[in-house]
Amino acid sequence: MNILAIDTSCDDTSVAITEDRKLLANVFWSKIKTYEKWGGVVPSEAKRQHIEFLPKALEKAFEDVNAALNQQPQSKNPKSKFTIENIDSIAVTYGPGLAIALESGIQTAKNLAKKHNKKLIAVNHMIGHIYSNLVLDENGKSYSGVDEFEFPLLALTISGGHTDLYLMHNHFDFNHIGYTIDDAIGETFDKVGRMIGLPYPAGPKIEKLAQEGNEDAFKFPRPMSNSNDYLWSYSGLKTAVLYTIKKLVDEYEDKPQKKKFKVEDLSEKLTDQQIKDIAASFQRAAVEALLIKVKKALVEFNPKMLVVGGGVIANSYLREKLQAECEKKDVPLYYPKPIWLCTDNAAMIGVTGYYYAKYNKFVENIDELDRIPNLRI
Repeated sequence: MNILAIDTSCDDTSVAITEDRKLLANVFWSKIKTYEKWGGVVPSEAKRQHIEFLPKALEKAFEDVNAALNQQPQSKNPKSKFTIENIDSIAVTYGPGLAIALESGIQTAKNLAKKHNKKLIAVNHMIGHIYSNLVLDENGKSYSGVDEFEFPLLALTISGGHTDLYLMHNHFDFNHIGYTIDDAIGETFDKVGRMIGLPYPAGPKIEKLAQEGNEDAFKFPRPMSNSNDYLWSYSGLKTAVLYTIKKLVDEYEDKPQKKKFKVEDLSEKLTDQQIKDIAASFQRAAVEALLIKVKKALVEFNPKMLVVGGGVIANSYLREKLQAECEKKDVPLYYPKPIWLCTDNAAMIGVTGYYYAKYNKFVENIDELDRIPNLRI
């Protein structure tokens, strides 16, 4: 089954072509450098980028497939072209994400489906992150190392907007057992990064600074660590970091005014070593808060595997800690090895679309498909 996949859930414009689980082409554009100066994604700019880049990305995806096919020595007809007529279905992200960004991809997918009489598949972006573990490269090798999901399994999604844990007994059988009650782990990294003068996105930069810092320098809390559930809270950790910085720069108030006491860049008043120590201590607290609940779930549910998806798994410190805990419980850990497959991409949407199609989950009325920015699994 050949699927043309489109993802415009946030600021990355991504188009992929998949054959079953095999990735034939993957194209994406990002203006992350532009967002650094603004401190985050600007929805109107993201929409403008998608409108500009989607036609080019679509064209490039087909060019890449044809280039690969015509290089194969067994090709009997090197002049044959792979076109939209070779596509069986079109898969597109319809949520969650930025509303006007989602709209760009959805409208493009709808137009293509109607023009070329193709079936349309509406994919939940977060399910895509889970199924990113099943993407195969052009040689049929798994990027994550997993051949197929073995149930029951635990699926952890960690990104800028999500910190969720699911128990799965079959494909698309999701039991939502854990979630954050306020900030997600990824957005907390970004907010703490802003406090110590790091540009958006701050996650990779905090990880780099932490390597030269002392993770025992500051005793930050692990919120909700003693609660008998699978809930997380990162707002308190973020506030604790801010309080610590305020004390270091002598701006702390016992009863700070809410409007005055806000996330702000105070890095100019901190030493380089203080910044590194804050990064290391925060990273340790954030990861350990996550691990406390994951360890509990590994014991209670005894899954056959733990699969992780989302941009935060790109953090090597987190991967090492997760791996150690899974080895203790003799539970295999899987996550996409290339960083690009951890972040937003259309490759995972195409492979997830393949499973949607196997379960006959097609859009019944193409005209009625609409964006759902707050879509849940």
